[in-house]
Amino acid sequence: MNGKVYLVGGGPGAIELYTLKAIDCIQKADCLLYDRLIDPQILEYTKPECECIYVGKKSSQHTLPQDKINQLLVEKAHQYQYVVRLKGGDVYVFGRGGEEALALYENHIEFEVVPGLSSSIAGLSYGGVPITHRGLSSGFMVVTAHHQNEKEWDYQRFLNDDLTYVFMMGLSELPTIVENLLKVGKKSETPIALISHATLKNQKTLYGELANILDKVKKQPMVSPMLIVVGAVVSLHNQLNFYERKPFFRKKVLVTTVTNQRISLTKYFDEQGAFVKQLQLGEISYQLPHRPVNFKQSVIVFTSQNGIKGFFNWLKETKCDYRQLSDTRFACIGEKTAKLLYQYGFMSDLIAHEANSEAFNEDLKTFLKADERMIVVSHKEESSIERKTDRDLFLSVYDNQERQVDENDSYDLVCFTCASSVERLSKQNCLIKKALSIGPMTSKAIRKYYPNVKIIEADENSYQGMIKKIEVYKDVL
Repeated sequence: MNGKVYLVGGGPGAIELYTLKAIDCIQKADCLLYDRLIDPQILEYTKPECECIYVGKKSSQHTLPQDKINQLLVEKAHQYQYVVRLKGGDVYVFGRGGEEALALYENHIEFEVVPGLSSSIAGLSYGGVPITHRGLSSGFMVVTAHHQNEKEWDYQRFLNDDLTYVFMMGLSELPTIVENLLKVGKKSETPIALISHATLKNQKTLYGELANILDKVKKQPMVSPMLIVVGAVVSLHNQLNFYERKPFFRKKVLVTTVTNQRISLTKYFDEQGAFVKQLQLGEISYQLPHRPVNFKQSVIVFTSQNGIKGFFNWLKETKCDYRQLSDTRFACIGEKTAKLLYQYGFMSDLIAHEANSEAFNEDLKTFLKADERMIVVSHKEESSIERKTDRDLFLSVYDNQERQVDENDSYDLVCFTCASSVERLSKQNCLIKKALSIGPMTSKAIRKYYPNVKIIEADENSYQGMIKKIEVYKDVL
């Protein structure tokens, strides 16, 4: 029995512009064939066992000719139940998706088309150009800039100034297009926009008129893939180019973590237009303390959410009766840590007045009663909590293990979410202009390993605190 092939449009490039149906297909795929303009990060959505095959085509350079791609789709449909052909833009907009669909039909292979956003519309939006606008453009024409069999266009069809004209894949043909438009009588002052890598973090735009655009390109070269937009709507780009006005557009940001899940800090910089990379320098593993603990007349101190998770994991694994904690008080370094504690059924009796270790140590001095001791829940590395009495106990319930990485790029900003990540990154050949620190202990490590780097320190020891702080410093990056 044959499988089914899904011809999926991946949109103009940015992963966040994929449709829900496209992501669903990619996650289910047993085999995925993808194009050159697909962001490689999308492959992270596939199953581990999915066979991913690159069939990208570049101008005059084809990994596989189209007929071979058609044949491969048929072969894989015989081999797998769920095959996805992932294409840039929309399946049927100059993507030869119709040829692939016909090949499947002729070979009695069931298929389905999942439309995608075409860069001919979405790419213009990110360049500040609405494809239609009342009073400026009542319609549009989208054409490929390359002619089949060297057939020349009749450029007279582009003379209606009430329409917007979009030329796809037009970098090499730009001089020919401009010269012929002027030759047939298109006004020399007609606005024109060039948009490279539309919707991506390396998007580049160039605006001008038919009379001067070629001179501008000589001074500011453009790269493929590139859209050419001709028409009055281009004149609105100053007001409508929201994307390139994002505060961190084209800034390179590195976020260090101990998790492989995208954290809120990474998402924030991504939404603000930055080239953002999340680098996992550590990995949390929970461990069981090999000692009995008497919780009476104790204050259990949590400095992190990982400490809470490890602590209750330990109680569960050792079958500890939670009633042993009935007379125990709790102290947490921040609101988010306290909220997690509440999810386990306990209220924090103390939340530091500032979410950093220095403030927490001061609060603990006045909070502790004379007959109480602290049980500080921590990990193998030295805790930032100061011992108050000889009876205090430091309980290690998790470990932050170093992961091997290879990072040798340069960044406008590196966000350090813990002190251990500073030392670990210092082993890499990584150039840092500025550092965003989650708190005093992390800043201390930055000063040790990166003494010449300017530090921006969060007032609150949390991802949200880091976001609030960088909001104040947007203009200095």
